[in-house]
Amino acid sequence: MSLPPVTLSSLNDLVYDLLRERILSQQFLPGQRLDLTELEQQLQVSRTPLKEALSRLELEGLIEIHARRGTFVTALDPHKFDEAYKIRSAYELYVVLCLFKYLDDDDYRFIHNAHEQMNRLAELGNWQTVAEQYMQIDQQLHERFVLRGGPPRMLQLYEQTHVYRYLRLGLTYFSDRDFEATHFEHEQILEALASQSPDRLSAALLNHLESERLRVARALARTTEPSS
Repeated sequence: MSLPPVTLSSLNDLVYDLLRERILSQQFLPGQRLDLTELEQQLQVSRTPLKEALSRLELEGLIEIHARRGTFVTALDPHKFDEAYKIRSAYELYVVLCLFKYLDDDDYRFIHNAHEQMNRLAELGNWQTVAEQYMQIDQQLHERFVLRGGPPRMLQLYEQTHVYRYLRLGLTYFSDRDFEATHFEHEQILEALASQSPDRLSAALLNHLESERLRVARALARTTEPSS
């Protein structure tokens, strides 16, 4: 059986995935300067796919590119995180006020599928193994709320808070209890959606957003603790 050729697009994706994984796993530390020449040599790629990958990472807020200074992994700033998370919460709590007016059958199917996927991952019981996959579903679910309940530009503004970057960077420091609490809160949100109760949904979402803000803040504080 013949293999498909490696295209520039697939190479770009491969470089992006490798760098992103190293940032999220903190093999590249927050605030670290990236040596692009060294990365080219390690990855055995030209500057073109590397620059494409870095551009995508910059859009995600995972790196910062400064003219004449270099490329850096974005530093963790607890104050910026707290501000960003409160902005994110304001967007989500706004849209749930009128969300049920805009949800259609496709949305409910999406929500149902997300619920099933989250439950399957939770049942595996190995949270650190499934954490990244679980949080991808989490992000898609919350973004769907903003997309369907708010004006078109709100999703773009919501994404610019980069709260999921902080969340993913903190996942390594989540305990099983943190993950179980997160899943329980999602269960409450999804049950409120199924009951089509705006008040219940608003209360469940508010509890989840505030609880998660505190969990991530604790996790990020642990990333800055000096190693013994």
